[in-house]
Amino acid sequence: MGATEIGERVQQGWQGIYRARHSARLPRYLASAVLAIFFSLGVRACFFASAAPSTPSVAAPQADAPSRAFALQFARAYLTYDSARPGLRLRALAPFVGGQLDPEAGLTPGGGRQSVLWTEVASDQRALAGGRLITVAAGISGERLPIYLAVAVAHPRGEPIRLLGYPALVGAPAMSTPAPTPQRETVTDPALGEVVDRVLRNFLAGAAADLRADLTPDAEVTLPTRRLRLEDVSELSWLGEAGSGAVLATATATEGGGVSYTLTYELGIAYRERPYIDFIEVVPTDT
Repeated sequence: MGATEIGERVQQGWQGIYRARHSARLPRYLASAVLAIFFSLGVRACFFASAAPSTPSVAAPQADAPSRAFALQFARAYLTYDSARPGLRLRALAPFVGGQLDPEAGLTPGGGRQSVLWTEVASDQRALAGGRLITVAAGISGERLPIYLAVAVAHPRGEPIRLLGYPALVGAPAMSTPAPTPQRETVTDPALGEVVDRVLRNFLAGAAADLRADLTPDAEVTLPTRRLRLEDVSELSWLGEAGSGAVLATATATEGGGVSYTLTYELGIAYRERPYIDFIEVVPTDT
């Protein structure tokens, strides 16, 4: 056997011993690796607490549409009476009062008659006794000011809506006067002033074809249902800094019979070779 062959066998022998030694130690290596992983995870859990799962925002609770309709219908039945035909009111109230309240829901009319001209939901609050407290504003025949009637209703899931008790006469929801108008930078670009004047003139007059010439191709505009004549644009200022992309225009407009309006519009501005308008006050496809 030559020296070369002996050397190759020795080398193969050492490689076999090396592989066998490491094969024998492999379970120990794996166990050590697993322990190291669990140890690192444990340390991470101790020092770096996992972030709490984000809670989805919940919209402020309010009465559903059927509950509001229920309150409006009850208010009409409750406030309407005709002493010559009392049975009509009792029949109108019957679906609301059931057997829990007196048939007239707490209101015993005197002589004469009263009719409801209009009703609107003025406020909607959680009732401390449960359910929702829906305040209905009602215009009454012969009355200058509306009546405000608080109606407590409940609408459990899967169950009919019900009245929770007698209504209450309350005052109007609190309102505040408009805040002072902040100082804004006046538009000094005469070309923009001309475009705004022309756009509002055509917009108020319902002149769609003429209006389109000053709108961007992607502008979405619906015309007012009442046709007015623009008299003048008394104020034109930037919303934000000059060139912000939107202006506020206060205008005077009139219609037949001498009726006059002071109106304020937000208009989006897009500069190309000249100023164009990309919205007028509202985007009709937005909710």
